[in-house]
Formats: sequence, C-alpha cells, structure tokens
Amino acid sequence: MSIRSRALPALATGLLLTATGCAASAPAAEPALAAAALTTETAPAAPAATAPSSTDTRAAAAPTAAVAAPATAGKPAAGTGRTVSLVAYDPASGHATLRTGNPGHAKNPGSTGSTGSTGKTPAPSRTTGAPHGPDATASASASAAPDTVRTGQLIASPPTPAAPRGALVAVTGVQKTAGDEVEVTTRPAEVAELLGATATEQHQAIDVHGIRVQPLVKDLKVGFTTRPGGGNGSASAQLSLDAGTSVPLPGGAKADLAAGIRLSPSVDFSYDGRGILKGGIEKARVGFGLGAHADWKVGATLAASPNPLRVPLAKLSASPVLTVAGFPVVVNLDLTCYLTVGADGKLTVEAEQDLDGAWSVHADYAKGKGWTTTADPGTTTVGPVRAKLSGDATLRTGLTAEASVGLYDTVGVAASVEPYLHTRVAGSVTLDTTGKPPHVEGSWTNTAGLDINGRLYAQIKILGTPLLKADLPLPAFHREWPLPSLSTTH
Repeated sequence: MSIRSRALPALATGLLLTATGCAASAPAAEPALAAAALTTETAPAAPAATAPSSTDTRAAAAPTAAVAAPATAGKPAAGTGRTVSLVAYDPASGHATLRTGNPGHAKNPGSTGSTGSTGKTPAPSRTTGAPHGPDATASASASAAPDTVRTGQLIASPPTPAAPRGALVAVTGVQKTAGDEVEVTTRPAEVAELLGATATEQHQAIDVHGIRVQPLVKDLKVGFTTRPGGGNGSASAQLSLDAGTSVPLPGGAKADLAAGIRLSPSVDFSYDGRGILKGGIEKARVGFGLGAHADWKVGATLAASPNPLRVPLAKLSASPVLTVAGFPVVVNLDLTCYLTVGADGKLTVEAEQDLDGAWSVHADYAKGKGWTTTADPGTTTVGPVRAKLSGDATLRTGLTAEASVGLYDTVGVAASVEPYLHTRVAGSVTLDTTGKPPHVEGSWTNTAGLDINGRLYAQIKILGTPLLKADLPLPAFHREWPLPSLSTTH
C-alpha cells in the first residue's frame, strides 16, 4: 500500500476508505437523528426492496428467469428453452409462484446485463466451457404452463420485485393451477448445480444508477458524476452523496459536519468447475472493490469520550447480474458509510480536507487448499488540509466503511475498513497546506492509520465448495504511519 500526502497533517486521513461503508451481516442501527426522506439531484433507479418478501407481486412486471435441468456429468445445466417470471417468493418456506405464460419469443435470461433490471450491456468477461443456456428462440404459451416447470429443475432468477436480490432454487414440488401461473416448492440450490464444468472470471463495474440509497442522515443529496477519465456511459459514472448536519454531543454541545463522497464500486466473481468430476470445483472467488473520493468539514468543541462519535450517513445496496453460460448469476453488494469524530480531552476543531483511494476485499477457494481471505489496502492520496485546532488532546477523525458481498442473498464476505487520523495538539495550531506555513503555539503531531477486519461466512457453500465448519476471519490489517512533513510517501 502506498499513501501519498500532498498536504501536511491529514486531519481526516481516516475518512478515506470509509466513505465506502457496508453492512456486513446485521443492519446498522438507526441513527439518533431521524432519517429524512431522500432528496436527489438525479433520482437513482433502485430495486423495490432490500429484503426478500413473500408479498404477492403479480401486478409488477418481473424479469424472466431461466429454467434448466441441473448440471450432470460435469457439464453445465441444460436450459429447457423456457423462461418464467418469479412473481411471489418466500425464502423461509421455499414457496414460490411462477408466471409461465410469456407469449412471443422468450429472452435469454442472461440478457438483463450487469444490473439485472436496467438492461445494460454486460462487461467483458472470460468464460470457458460449452454454453448450455436456454434457446433464445423458444416460447412458452399459457396452455403449456403446467409443463413449463418440473420437479428437480433449477430456477435462476435475476432480481425481481418478489426476490430483489435474485434467487437460485431447485424445484421440489409443482402444483398445477389454472391460467399461466404455477405454484412450486423449492430448496436453495448451489452455483455448481447451475454452472457445472463452466469456468469464468469476471470483474464488473456496477452501474451506480441502479444502486439503492437509504439515507441515514437528514437531507442527504444523491446524484451522479462522471468519473475522472471515465468517458461516457453508465460504467463511467460515480455515485455522489452530499450531507450536512449538526450532531448532538455529550454535555449539550454539537458538531457541525459536512461530507461529500464519490463512489465507484465493483464486484469480482470467478468460478472454475472443470474438475468437478474429480472431487469438486477447482477454484472460485467472490469479492468487491471500491474507488472513493471524499471531502469533508467538521467544526466542534469535543470533550473526552471513551469512543469516537459514529454518525451513519447512508446505506447502499446493489445486485448486479453477471451472465455465465447463458444464466444470470446475481452478486449482492451492501455498503454502509459512517463518519467518526472523537477526542481524549477537550479540543476545539475547525477542519476540512479531501482524499482519494481504492481498496478491495475478496475470498478465494482452491481445491486442496480451501478458502482464504485477502484485503488489499490499495492506494490512498490525501489532499490539502485546512484546520484550526486548540486544546490539549488527541483528535481522532475517520470515515468507517462496512461492506458485504455475496450471491443470491447469501452473505459471503464481510469487511470493516477504518482509515483514521490521530492529531495530537497541545496549545493551538493553524494549518493551510495549500502553501502557507503552519502557525503553531505549542506542539502538534499527526499519525495516520488503517484498520481492516472481516470474515468469510460459512454459507459461502452456495458456490458448491465444502462447507466451512465456522466463519473464517479475515486476517486483520493494521498499520500506522507518521505524517511529519508537508509531503510524505508510505
């Protein structure tokens, strides 16, 4: 990891990667201040919900799902040439309602592209193995509805109103009904049952227009900007979040906070089942990456506190769809961003700065070695900082990111990334690293740090790998480095 500090004391170095937060397994607690209605500069396209529901959604149009016979003899699943729509689904009981009457030609279920519901063109990928996807020219009439789905077949569904995070199930029972709908019972299926001997490696930038944003702070503004050097198109856009708020502090004081965050998330998925007849799949990977730019301001008089103030900013969720062997593979990414500010004594602070960075977390499986988890701290660049500090305390500022990534609503990898800055002040200091020399009456020191923690969940077995006996911790990453001068590289 290299960290370039163009400006002296990066009061908010910690803010950096945290601008990319994400809720790992349990949802973040509601903030003390009420989350107001979302206001947008450009309204984001978002899934209807973030959690599965058994609510009947027949009135809503649902993307088509693939119907396939499970992979056999090492080959990928064989598409039946028919498609259905998942219009109601209860994952707890496995009960689902399928609409089978789709006049005209059925679409290839993988044609929904990288975002599932937006129809974007899939990103470049590398896939080997003979495709056994559905026949794009086949059609299913309402009169043929009872024969469209049979016990033992697989249903691979992109996100729908009934299953907003996608679904991969095996049919265990079929109840014929009148009209173009079929009631089925199901069990969760594994990716290996669908992909068999297929091999693929995909890195997919997420179309940020399809990210759902849940504000956790009042008057959060959501919009989209062009990524520097990104050109045109949905993949070149960044999600922008801008917030300004006052947060109550212990003792009746308050902190004035303002933050602007620009995010460019991506997902990674790899699968190699070519050795599936010789003891299981060869390898697999699931992970995420995040590019971030953050600029922020804080003004407060802080008193000693055992823990920094942690302010939730927003929860983000996306379910991009990757096409593998003609079938939709749904990757779920969740992010939650927090701003953190605290001190171990009394301190008055007015500060602003910006920073850029990129980082990634992924889990890898290799036959014979099992699962390993890796965090890549990437590169962090700290921009100019302007600050006025007075008191006798150590200030800690940061932006914490919690993230999780998985398949078909099954959490795979969760990580917490917390970059931070410790600024020790005894007296007063005025900094403006755009060129003016600092004014110091007393002393000050700066130490930047980065903590990454996480775990791989046992239910990652959805890929068809051996079941983990327990969650596998991500090797903890911890590093601190001094920021003693106007320009330091680590």
